[in-house]
Amino acid sequence: MSYNVVTQEGVRTFENIDDAGDYAQAMSLRAGEPVEVFHAETGLAAFTTKTKKETK
Repeated sequence: MSYNVVTQEGVRTFENIDDAGDYAQAMSLRAGEPVEVFHAETGLAAFTTKTKKETK
């Protein structure tokens, strides 16, 4: 099964959910906004990452 990661920059497809999750988390951290991951075949949401930048 493949997964689409949707960001403001566009959509990127991954064959492995771990790779999709790692990419989504990195993009969420960089942008400071949630990133959604969808099953490519069904279009259903797999999960959403919500990472916040830590400030000191």
